[in-house]
Amino acid sequence: MSQRFETHVQFVCPACAAHAHTAVDVPEPDWGAAESSSDLSSEGETEVNCPHCNAVFDAYVINSAGDCDIRLNDHKDTAVAADMAFFSPEEDEWSDYELPENPYSIWMASYEQARTFLEAHGSEDGGSLLNRMVFAQHVAALEAFLGDTLIKAVLDDRKVIVRLLENDTELRKDRVSLLDVQGNPNLVVDRVAGYLRDVRYHNLAKVSILYKIALGIDLLIEKDQTDRLFAAIQLRHDCVHRNGFDKDGVKLENFTEVYVSETAAEFGKLVDRIGLALSPF
Repeated sequence: MSQRFETHVQFVCPACAAHAHTAVDVPEPDWGAAESSSDLSSEGETEVNCPHCNAVFDAYVINSAGDCDIRLNDHKDTAVAADMAFFSPEEDEWSDYELPENPYSIWMASYEQARTFLEAHGSEDGGSLLNRMVFAQHVAALEAFLGDTLIKAVLDDRKVIVRLLENDTELRKDRVSLLDVQGNPNLVVDRVAGYLRDVRYHNLAKVSILYKIALGIDLLIEKDQTDRLFAAIQLRHDCVHRNGFDKDGVKLENFTEVYVSETAAEFGKLVDRIGLALSPF
């Protein structure tokens, strides 16, 4: 799989009315001609695919220094929320990655280290760079736990793989030749693992669907908790891609020591729910 320059989008599908999350190709800027980040712009035709009903919509994308604006050509009233454009990871980026035996213990170690560091060096200044760094680390640890736990559970149980193949709209579309199967007896497992490794695990809406299909676990149960988690993930985007500023250029002041600690605790509740659901006892 070669790298793609793409953005992640969310929209309500005009065809089936489902809330859709998917990746969309973005024309690459002329990297060599750019003298500053403001020159890294591009625009052109693209396609937006609904993963629920497989409808394909012609669209036009304008990429301005990474920030994307996407309009569906035949549905101009449909709002499309797009993330900053980025290169997708190359397939061999995962070739040497070994799944941890116990993703929970790794998450817990990261949680405790970040908590201790915040207690020692944190600030009630909501714009503190250090607080933002700890916040981003908590999100990264959650993403790693969600990904490692799901992939490990799927690869350990053929029945789970079958459930994904039967119910995940993206995997159902995948087609392989008999020659490919002959050449690789583990082709199905490899393709499913590759698909799961390409998931952005900060996309909680997508991840919750995968956990429900594969493991029968409801990640997002209480509306208040769901709202807090989604808000935190959006703030993570602004930390990582906008250096702590929102899309309007306003510096975010959310990251007080109290907020970072409370948000980490919300992540912990989610992790504990998954651990309890997967426990054999």
